[in-house]
Amino acid sequence: MAEARKIFSSGKGSFLLTLPKNWVAENGLKSGDVVLLDIGRDKITIYPERGEREKKVARIDYEGSTLDSLIRRIISYYLAGYDSMNVKIYNDEQRNAISIASEILIGFEIMEDLGEEIRIEVFLDLNRLKPEDILEKTSRICQSMFSDFCRAFTEFDKYICSTIIARENETDKLHFLILRLLKLASDYPDVKKSLRLEGKTMEFQTVVRALERVADHAAKIAESLLMLQKPVPELCELVDFSGDMLKTAVISFFKADAELAEEVLQSCDDFFKNEEDFYGYILSKELKEALLLKTIIDSLFRILGYSSDIAEAAINLGVKEQ
Repeated sequence: MAEARKIFSSGKGSFLLTLPKNWVAENGLKSGDVVLLDIGRDKITIYPERGEREKKVARIDYEGSTLDSLIRRIISYYLAGYDSMNVKIYNDEQRNAISIASEILIGFEIMEDLGEEIRIEVFLDLNRLKPEDILEKTSRICQSMFSDFCRAFTEFDKYICSTIIARENETDKLHFLILRLLKLASDYPDVKKSLRLEGKTMEFQTVVRALERVADHAAKIAESLLMLQKPVPELCELVDFSGDMLKTAVISFFKADAELAEEVLQSCDDFFKNEEDFYGYILSKELKEALLLKTIIDSLFRILGYSSDIAEAAINLGVKEQ
């Protein structure tokens, strides 16, 4: 909630502003302590100078949890920025949930297993982790999926389809990691500054979610192709176009190039006008094949939609950086 405070002159061109007493007490500050100022164009953010961020510890006691529900609960604590979790274990299913979580969350380590309780620590060096680098790595994985799709569509290569599905798991790991970093950046201005996220948090969140969905649909396409058990070269045009739009949208985001992003949006809009032509192709197919082909086409057009989301984020970022 915004709070109005008066500015006082202290002479010789300096000005004074008092700090709220409750805020000072809640942050453990006293007279003589140092605070840091993050000075922006039209605002100043004040935050305490801390040598280390306070460790966040959670205790998870969820007796009725299933494997999936406990995994979701652990992921939620990870994304919320918790550094340590003590998880009460009631059965083998819950124990397996922790093992699975350790495989999909970067920096997540089981440090102590006491039988009825497992202690987990998250080890991440914020000085070495930069969301922009992680986002770029995620985008390269997604683009590599598309570079392999054309061969899979023309030759029906089972191995390529399997690797595409495996790469989707890697994007999930990076997706969770970036979301954790974005949450920490929103809670701690000093973390936001060290991660170089000032004024970019919302756009980064949009893009990382879009890329995660792109990878999900790419895996769905690969799974459908495996079930078809044959090539579908007729869809290579749609695959190539979707891959090109994704690549261009990502470039426009990293360059904050609004004009290039507009080209992506216009190209996608124009291409969507031909959507019925691709669906018309499946009408003469048998039911099972038609359903699998529809899944593939649906996913490719969804990917075009996510490329448009990335392009819109690029425009927003370009406006902010003017």
